[in-house]
Amino acid sequence: MNHPDLEALPTESADVILAENESRLHAPARTIENGPWRVQLRGDELADIEYQGHPVLRAIRPVVRDHDWRTLVPEVESVPEVESATGDDDDASLRLAVGFTGFGSEYAADVAVSFSGDGLTVAFDGTAPQDFRSNRIGLVVLHRPDDGGRRVIITAPDGTRTESAFPTDVSPHQPFMDIAALAWERDGTAYTLEFSGDVFETEDQRNWTDASFKTYSTPLSRPFPVSVRAGERVQQSIRLTAAPTDQAAGSTAPSTSAERADGVLTVHRQVQGFVPGLGTSASRSAARLGVVPGLDALIVELPGSGPAAAEVLHHGERQAAELDAPLDVRITAASAADIAPRLDLLPLGKVARLGVFSSDGHVTEPELWDELRVEAQRRGFTGTLLAGARSHFTELNRRQDVLPGDAGALTYSITPQMHATEVPHIVESLPIQRLTALNALRIGAGKPLHIGPVTLKARFNAVSTDGGYDPATVEAMTTDPLQGEDFTAAWLLGSIAALTLPGVDSVSYFEASGPRGFIADDGTPTPAFRLFEKLAALRGAEVLEAPQGIPGLVLYPVSSGSGVLLFAANLTAEPLTTAVRLEDGETHTFDIPAWCHTARRLD
Repeated sequence: MNHPDLEALPTESADVILAENESRLHAPARTIENGPWRVQLRGDELADIEYQGHPVLRAIRPVVRDHDWRTLVPEVESVPEVESATGDDDDASLRLAVGFTGFGSEYAADVAVSFSGDGLTVAFDGTAPQDFRSNRIGLVVLHRPDDGGRRVIITAPDGTRTESAFPTDVSPHQPFMDIAALAWERDGTAYTLEFSGDVFETEDQRNWTDASFKTYSTPLSRPFPVSVRAGERVQQSIRLTAAPTDQAAGSTAPSTSAERADGVLTVHRQVQGFVPGLGTSASRSAARLGVVPGLDALIVELPGSGPAAAEVLHHGERQAAELDAPLDVRITAASAADIAPRLDLLPLGKVARLGVFSSDGHVTEPELWDELRVEAQRRGFTGTLLAGARSHFTELNRRQDVLPGDAGALTYSITPQMHATEVPHIVESLPIQRLTALNALRIGAGKPLHIGPVTLKARFNAVSTDGGYDPATVEAMTTDPLQGEDFTAAWLLGSIAALTLPGVDSVSYFEASGPRGFIADDGTPTPAFRLFEKLAALRGAEVLEAPQGIPGLVLYPVSSGSGVLLFAANLTAEPLTTAVRLEDGETHTFDIPAWCHTARRLD
């Protein structure tokens, strides 16, 4: 692995970061098989739940979130063996002791998992060791993203039954409310989830690029945060049952192998898109930068008030000059009165795009847009005025009714770690990034998209009840130690491939330099930068149709004047070997280490 950002750290700190990165990238997973059930135990998460070889749920897991929606970190004290409760092989149980810590809060819970024939039950029994404020405590179910469009029957606590369906487009609001049970069918089996201990509801987590729908308690219509007293208990349980349907006899376990002719993946010459413009964001790092040919723009997020704006802009102008890139300025304003003073600071001739967003709601509110448009026109600005959300796709989706119709383009940001920090969740966000872009293009009715910043961790807490991250913790909350790893370069390629769509004009990633950047503070480029630099120079080049079907493999074939350059990434914890050929060309064998990427010309 590469760790250029660790050179300036004390040895002990560097060793700790290296160990933490390795533990995340190669986190142990334990397969538990009992009767017809198969699950992966990853820490506190019962992941990839299968019944008779068919996928059922993405996960069931306990969650504790504080008053600011920050997730307390779970740690399983020990992983005992699965025990048979009655001597019957189909009747067994597992009990986990989980401690939750973070942000000055603690929580403890016993999570009991039991298998009994065609039933799987997860029970939660939690206690607060000390007083704290919380927005959520208990079990959550993560439904698979391929359940989109699937019919479901919702049973309310009063016994009322309602027919509905998991949404296909990303739903801005909760699709299912007031839940005591859910029932649906897939792969020849009827499934039922029964909830006890609280009232549950479902949200579409694809809004945050999570690869799931989430059913959780307590309803958001109830006041939060709540005060949790020391010794106060929360008890919940979720029971999943399965029963064959009339179609069960003809169902077979899904194939896990990719289809490829003669064992070789073929890249066809059909064009599926073009390399989008690639940009990055300004940082406070003093590292000197060099010219990046083809770079789209440098985003500068300008606070709408306070003396810091001039300093932020100064750093941005310096870095843009070093990169030889125009500016993309995003003003965060509390009111329309903040806009004109910020425009007076700007070298508008160097600004390619200009946008404004509410400091509270994070979207382009009508009164802010009207002021920006008038003031920019008065100053002779000739670039693009863009609107949207400075936070997640969530806010763009939920407030699409206020977006200005005369905006030149739309924008929103992406982070894969709004709800979970485990590497599998980060990887699974990639196809959902594509889904959010398709939904944003639909919302914009053809307006071009400038997506970003795309960052491993969120730049700020968009759902904070306290006004954002505590200054003392902002660095830890916004910086992922994986930034300098080969993994991040592989994930970057997966993201660019996912967002290569007609209408996506540009995507901006990370920061130019510093702990969240492409370049370390000492000037050393990260693996992600080396990839980013190559692809930025290929802006507008044709991207050919890439074969699909191998989990964790990303193929991104780019046609340039000198031939076809195939970028490939392995987003798994094991080395990957695959054979690839260009249509009517020679076969090339790729050996890609775990969490790495490579590039090679195809003949």
